Amino acid sequence: MNPSTAAEQLYSAGRKAWEQGHWIAAEPLLQRAVALAPEHGSALHLLGKLRQQQGNHAEALQLQERSCRVDPALGWNWFSAGELLAQQQRWADAQTCFEQALARLPGEVWIADHWQQVQMRLLLGGEVLRDGFGPQAYRYWIDHCEQRLPPSPLPMATPFWLWRENHWLALHGSAPLQPQLAPLGESPWPEEGWLVLLAPGVQLRDGVLPALERWLQGQQPGPDLVYGDEDRLDRQGERCDPWFKPGWLEESFWASPWLESCSLWRCSWLRHQQLPLPPCDGLGHWRWLLEAMNRQPQVQGWPQLLSHNPPQRLPDLRLQGQKAQLLRDQLKQRGEAIAAVTPHADLPGCFALQWALPQHWSCSVIIPTRDRTDLLAPCLQSLWRTTAAARQQGLALELIVVDNGSVEPATTALLQGWRHQLGERFVVLRDDGPFNWSRLNNQASARAQGELLLLLNNDVEALQPGWLEAMAAQALRPKVGAVGALLLYPDRTLQHGGLVVGLDSHAEHAYRHLPLEHGVHRGRSQLLSRWDAVTGACLLLRKELLENLGGFDEGLPVEGNDVDLCLRLEQLGYHQLIPPQAVLLHHESQSRDVRQSGTEAGAVLRLQRRWGVRLQRPGPCWPMQADGIHPDGRPRGLEQLP
Repeated sequence: MNPSTAAEQLYSAGRKAWEQGHWIAAEPLLQRAVALAPEHGSALHLLGKLRQQQGNHAEALQLQERSCRVDPALGWNWFSAGELLAQQQRWADAQTCFEQALARLPGEVWIADHWQQVQMRLLLGGEVLRDGFGPQAYRYWIDHCEQRLPPSPLPMATPFWLWRENHWLALHGSAPLQPQLAPLGESPWPEEGWLVLLAPGVQLRDGVLPALERWLQGQQPGPDLVYGDEDRLDRQGERCDPWFKPGWLEESFWASPWLESCSLWRCSWLRHQQLPLPPCDGLGHWRWLLEAMNRQPQVQGWPQLLSHNPPQRLPDLRLQGQKAQLLRDQLKQRGEAIAAVTPHADLPGCFALQWALPQHWSCSVIIPTRDRTDLLAPCLQSLWRTTAAARQQGLALELIVVDNGSVEPATTALLQGWRHQLGERFVVLRDDGPFNWSRLNNQASARAQGELLLLLNNDVEALQPGWLEAMAAQALRPKVGAVGALLLYPDRTLQHGGLVVGLDSHAEHAYRHLPLEHGVHRGRSQLLSRWDAVTGACLLLRKELLENLGGFDEGLPVEGNDVDLCLRLEQLGYHQLIPPQAVLLHHESQSRDVRQSGTEAGAVLRLQRRWGVRLQRPGPCWPMQADGIHPDGRPRGLEQLP
C-alpha cells in the first residue's frame, strides 16, 4: 500500500478514536501516521491536541508549529498554536496565529474574540483587568478613553484662588488679581469664587478649571466643597497610580482621607463659617480640614480627574501619627466610641480605625442548615474557637441552628454534641418546609436572645479571632444598619467585598476574584468602607432594627433578601459597612446549585418593582469614574476589555 494512503487510513482511524474519547487508542495510530507521512499536517495537529490534553504543552506547541509549516491552509493548527502561545503569554505570536486561523476559517467568526483578547493583552502589556487595574491599563485608558477637557473659548467668570505665602494668587486670569474682601466679622475670605486647596507639589490637571466651572454651573443647589479623582506623577513625569473615588461616604473618608491633596471650597461658605485661613504645614492643613468638615458642608465629588500628586516619598510616620490622633479626638468629640486610630501599616496616608465595645454585649448567631455536616461542623468549630477571647471579655454568645429538614444521622449526632457541650446557649429550631432563607431567619430572630443578630451561612468558616468584635463595634453605632465581612473563596481571592446596588443593572459583589490585598481604588478592601448592601452569608445587625423593619421579605426566599433589607435600612438613613478586620472563608453555594435556581428570576422582578431606578446604575458607594458593569473597578471606557 502506498505510504501516503496508509498514513491517511491511520489518521482517519486515529481521528475517529479521538472523537470518541479513546485517547490512548488514538495516540499510536497518529504516531504511525506521522512516521509514514512526516508532512501530514492534520495528523500533526491532532497529535498536538493529544499532547495538550496530556499536559505536555511544550511538545504540543512544537507539533502545532510543525503542522502550520507543512499545512498552512489547515487553519485549526494555527488556532491551537495561538491558544498554546497565549498560555505562555507570548501575545504577539499568539495574535499572529489567530489572524492566520481567522483568514483560513472565515466562517468561524468567534475566533475574532480570541484575537481581540490577545490584542488587548498586547496593548495592556499583558495585564488582565479582571486581576486589577494595572499601570499599563492606566496608560491605555489615558490615551484612548479618558474624557478630554474641551478648551474654553470664553474667559472664565468664576474666580478660583490659591492662598500661598500669605497672599492670594488668582488662577482664573493671566493678570495678577486680588480678591475683593467683604468683611464678615473677622473673616478674611473673598466675597466670591472658590478656594483651591492644594498640598505641596500637587498640580491641577491642564485645562481643568474651565471644565469644572461649566460643571458647577449645572449644579443646583451648588456644593460647598468639591473633590475629584487624582493620580501621581512618577519621576519621569508620567501619570500613574490613579485613585478613582466614590461619592461622599463619611466612614470611607475617615479611613482614606481623599481631601488632603486637592479640594475646592466655596468662599462664601467659608466666610459664613468664619473659618481662619488654612495653614501651610501638613499638620495644620489636616487640622483645618477636620474643623471645616465638622461644620458639615455640602460635599460633592466631580467625576473627573482633578489633580496630579508628586512622586511618592517615604511617609513621615511621626506626622501620620499626629494626624491619626487629631482624627481620633474629633471622632470622640462627635460622640463616636472610637478606641484607636493608627496609620495604616500597608497603605500610606490611610488609617486603621477601631471602635470600643461595651463591657457586656450579647449576640445570637443564626445558621440555617440542611444536613451537610462537612460544612456545618467546621463552621461551628471555627465560630466557637475564634470568639473565645470575646466570650471571656463580656460577650454572651448564643448559637441557633435552624434545621431545615435534615435526615442524616451525622447531623443529629453533631447537633446533639453541641447541645451537650453548650446547654441552653445552643438552640436547634426545626423547620421541614421548603427552603426559604428569609422565613428561617425571621423565625430564629424572633426566638433569639441577643441584642445583635449574626446571620451566617453554614458554608462560612472563621479564620482568626477579632472578626466578630470588629463587626459588633460597628453594628452598635447608632448610624449603622447592616455590617458585613470580607468573604474569601478557598483560593483566598475575594468572593464578597461589599455589594454595589446597580452594578450590572442589579447588585454585584465588589472586587470579586481580586486578591484581598489588591490596590484598586487605593486598596479599599483593606480599609473601613461603606457599601450599598452586604451579603446575607455573614450579616450582623441590631435585633431591634430587624424587628422595626418587619424582618426579611419572605417573598424573596433565596436571592435578593439581603439587598432588599439593606436598601430598606438605607431608606431610613442607616449606613452599611464592612470593617477590614472581619475576614472569613466562604465555600460559596456549596449546599445548593445556583445554576439550577428556580427563584432568581422572580427575585429580580420583585426587586425591580420595589426599587426601580435604584437598581439601574451604581450609587455613591461605587467610584464615579468606574464603569457600571464590572466588579473589578475598571474606569469607564474599558467595558469591552477582558
